[in-house]
Amino acid sequence: MIKLLKNNITSLFDQSSGRTAKVNFNIVVSFLLRAVSIIVSFLTISFSLKLLDTNKYGIWLAISSTVSWISILDIGLANGLRNKVAEYFAVGKYEDAKIAVSSTYAILLMIVVPILLLFVIFLQFANWNSIFNTRLVEKELLYTVATVFVGLLLQFFLKPISSILQGDQKIYKANLIQLICNFIPLVPIVLFSKFLKGSMVSLAFAQTILPVFVLLLYTLILFKTQYKIIRPSFKHINLAKSKSLFGLSLAFFIVQIAGVFLFSTSEIIITREFGGADVTLYNLLYKYFSTTTLVLNIILATYWGAFTNAFALNDFDWIRNSIRKLVRTSWFLFAGILAQLLLVVPVFKIWVGPKIHVPFILSLNMAIYFSVVLFTAMYSMVLNGTGRIKLQAIVSIITGVLHVPVVLFFIKYFHWGLNSLTYATTLWVTIQLIVWRREIKAVLKNPKKAQEIILSEPSLVEDSKY
Repeated sequence: MIKLLKNNITSLFDQSSGRTAKVNFNIVVSFLLRAVSIIVSFLTISFSLKLLDTNKYGIWLAISSTVSWISILDIGLANGLRNKVAEYFAVGKYEDAKIAVSSTYAILLMIVVPILLLFVIFLQFANWNSIFNTRLVEKELLYTVATVFVGLLLQFFLKPISSILQGDQKIYKANLIQLICNFIPLVPIVLFSKFLKGSMVSLAFAQTILPVFVLLLYTLILFKTQYKIIRPSFKHINLAKSKSLFGLSLAFFIVQIAGVFLFSTSEIIITREFGGADVTLYNLLYKYFSTTTLVLNIILATYWGAFTNAFALNDFDWIRNSIRKLVRTSWFLFAGILAQLLLVVPVFKIWVGPKIHVPFILSLNMAIYFSVVLFTAMYSMVLNGTGRIKLQAIVSIITGVLHVPVVLFFIKYFHWGLNSLTYATTLWVTIQLIVWRREIKAVLKNPKKAQEIILSEPSLVEDSKY
């Protein structure tokens, strides 16, 4: 019996036994790494709050979330490289893979240099206290913004190594690098919290500059060892082939922009309307309840390519059964959110101490929001897998345009305070849930028509290969 169990476990994770075993291995290791990442993230927040007061920490969050717009400037290039690496490695076209990698770095460099030059010019004339509605020392705010911007821009340029690992079906290694990038800043932040209290620049350095060294080190090591054969070089830059690297369609890009826009504008609205301390409260609650959705995202990541393959093979029974399983998984995770709601006060006392009061209504609204997100994300992933992206893009544009005026309307006329943000975002994801679910029903009722759509958009099929 023990031998049989051992053999089953071995076959489950034996990466030589095929794609399924690799997926299983990636899932289990990714869960473990993500669990450690969550602990590291919570510790980082806890010590950051000891380094800065709640007002300054709220301003820091507003700055970092605003500058996070950099992450979308690759226009799907990272995802395109991931798919091309997977494709070329599968058929042994390492020369083409080298061209793809070299061209990716070239394109990223062409994006990074002009943005950096424009930022240097803008930095000199911007009134940062006015932008973030603060009264901090101008130099401290300027140095903080500059540090965050440069750090995230360099991380943006070094991202391809993670895409290569993902394309090579070594997602766990990409997750390990991310964990190290999250852990390395924790040590200096602990020290800064004791010796440099109130220094926002030191927090910015730890959080955004130190991960650059980690990414750079791993990039150099991996290109010198296991990925030496595809190491980028100037002579392999071929921009004529770079179009295929964009991978994701414009619709995916729009959805991505909408997501970043909603999150970053929410924190800016809170900063301007209520102050930095409320940004801290909102952000901490958001991080606390989002841990449950992280579990779902790990599971969904493994289903994307499977749904595309099943759809292409007309295996609609498998799709229906898988959707039922994912719905049951979402209900199970919903129970986890209810548990989080019941434990929010004691957890916050342990996590950040008694200095932050957690209103029950805001916690309840945040729990409701993430409960809807569980099901919306699941249906969204199914649509992504079957190539039905355009409707998501249209809805994302509409909700993105309406978000700021609706939130301000709730604040000014209903005086709902921070709850205005949760009411608005819950409204958007509820609309998405209804629309996505109806769209999936339409796909499954008329498979032939849906099949024609996915075949007419080969980039979407290609991008969903695992």
